[in-house]
Order: sequence, then C-alpha cells, then structure tokens
Amino acid sequence: MRMADTPNRVLLAKVGLDGHDRGVKVLARSFRDAGMEVIYTGLWQTPAGAVKAAIEEDVDILGVSFHSAAHMTLVPILTKELKDRGRGDMPVVIGGIIPHEDVPVMEQAGVAAVFEPESPMESIITRINELSAECRQRRRASWTNGELDAWIEAVPQGDRAALGQVLTWVENSPSVDEVEKRLPAVDDHTIVVGVTGSPGVGKSTLIGRLMKELCSRDKHVASIAVDPASPLTGGALLGDRARMTLAAGHPQVFLRSAASRGQLGGVAPTTGPMIHAMKLAKIDVLIVETVGAGQNDVTVRQWASPLVLLLMPGAGDGLQLEKAGITEVAEMFVINKADLPGADRLEKQIRETLGSDRPVVRTVASHGEGIGELADVLLGEKA
Repeated sequence: MRMADTPNRVLLAKVGLDGHDRGVKVLARSFRDAGMEVIYTGLWQTPAGAVKAAIEEDVDILGVSFHSAAHMTLVPILTKELKDRGRGDMPVVIGGIIPHEDVPVMEQAGVAAVFEPESPMESIITRINELSAECRQRRRASWTNGELDAWIEAVPQGDRAALGQVLTWVENSPSVDEVEKRLPAVDDHTIVVGVTGSPGVGKSTLIGRLMKELCSRDKHVASIAVDPASPLTGGALLGDRARMTLAAGHPQVFLRSAASRGQLGGVAPTTGPMIHAMKLAKIDVLIVETVGAGQNDVTVRQWASPLVLLLMPGAGDGLQLEKAGITEVAEMFVINKADLPGADRLEKQIRETLGSDRPVVRTVASHGEGIGELADVLLGEKA
C-alpha cells in the first residue's frame, strides 16, 4: 500500500476538565466513516499528554476539543509543547465551545483551523483532508532529502519524535526490502510479548496496567496496538489509548496504534518491520496487541515470544480449548476478569486439556490484581 492510498491519520483529544465526550465520539465515527484512521485518547487529557500521543502516533492532524473557554489558556501551552518537542510542523485543529470572536486569537496562537459548534461535518472533513494532504507532501519530501536518515540515527538515542516518524515511513513504505535495507540491524535485547484474545476480554486494560508495573521496575516499555479497519471505507477507530491512560503519559512508555488495513491474522501488514524499528529504540519490553482474535489468528507468533492468550470465565466450554489454533501456540495463559464465577473451572480445564507446562496467571486488570505476578513471569523472574 503506497502513501497515496493510505488513510489520513487524525488524533482526537479531549483536553481539560470536561467530562463529556459524546461530541468528540461523533466526530471520531464520522472521520472513520470518511475513511480516516482516528486515534482517540480519552477524557481529561493534559496538553503535554495530547502532544506526547500525537508525536508517538505521528498523526497528520492533532485535533483537540475544549469546553468552557479552556482554549484561551491551554492552546498556547499545547502549541508551545509541540514546538519544544520538535514537532511544531504538526497541524493543530480545535473545536468545542469556541466563541467566534476567539477565532483570530486561536489562529495567531498557531491553530490551523477552528471548528465552531455550527460547523457542518462536510466542511470539517474537507478541511481535515486538505491539511492531511499538505502533511503528506511534507512527509514525502522528508523521506528523500536526508531527514529520514537523521531520524533513523536519532532513534537509538531516545528521540521519540524521530521514532514516531520512522514508524510512519515503515508503515507506508513502498516495499519491505527498502525498509530492511535502510534500518540497521538490532540485537535481541527487547522482549517482544504478543497479547491476543477474543474481543472484550480486556487486552488493552491489562496492557495498560502491565506497562505501569513494568515502568515501576525501571523498564522502558512500548506497545503496538492493532485494531480492525473497515472493509467498506478503510477507516478505523483506534481506541486502545483510551484504555491505557494509566500508563500512556509515563515518560518510559511509547504507544503506537495501527490499523489492520485488510491484513488477516490479527496484525497489520507492517507489524514485523514496525517491531524492528521499535527495537532500534532500545525498548526493554515491547507488547504487540492483536485485533480481537479468532482461533486461527496466530500470525503474531512470527515475532513475539512469549505469546500470551487472554481468556475469561464463561466464554465458551471446555471443547474450545481442544480445537487447533491459538491455544496450541500460546506460551502462557491469562485468565482475566478472574473475579467472575467460573475462574477455578477455567483454570482446571486449561491444565487438564493443554497440560501444566505453560504458565497460567489470574488477573483482574481493572483493579490491578495479578499484574505483578504476570510481570514476574514475562521477565523470567518466576517460573
């Protein structure tokens, strides 16, 4: 897939103390239906948190929603944060309750577009597409004028803005051969963990808790979180960040969302090369979260070990464990939502059906229970 064919990428953040996100979710769905890849970060974001997310995702547009005049205080902070982190080139658009008389002030503060409450959706989408096209043109130039090589060299030095831009190049490069030729070799320092399981089992919440635990052990952690793309429009709503807010803002955490873009097997077309690029950053633990997976979605095992399968009580009978596929290749099992009835029975079924040589860990990710034990197993500190 060439860059001209790839969807626009937009990050939507709700910055400030407004606890309502219905409007921004309507925007996210509309952008997805228009063929865009939309990263939603969740409520109560700080300017620094929104900028960190936008830089890691290397989006075409950073979109921010405000409430009750917060834009007058927070927009200058946000645009300064972008400049200070080397991404003053990233367009910022804002919306929400923005009085008309404030629009010129926002434009002077560096905002590319202001969408007022009465702005029609068609005009918003048109403007987003225009700004994205300009961003893509700048990107294409950077890939051939030496900037890309500078970014690749900066990644091992801890430059996260460079890593975000290298990942975008990897994701949209004309060929895997070109990526392999230009990225230097890496060592095996990074533990690559695959996390898979059916939709709703709690993968993102568990990963967020796990990353926080690993940071407390002085590890640098990253995640590639894959979500499905629409088979009709090619757009995608990438919402895993909204479930990882406990860890997303930590300076030792790097999160990157990816759409499946028609790839089968629970991953994206360039998951392998993206893992390579992440390893350049000297990440200690890289967690690859698959699309809500079926029994045959095992592609992630090409790059990840251990491969962790999340299960939950009450989701199928013992016969499901007998079937071929993901249960065969999983190297450890996590029973999440283990406070629900049936956890004892599920663990017994796993051990009786699949043997006792693979670890089984119980967690309640929403409460942080069992996360320390899971980290112990992944780091080889506990058999």
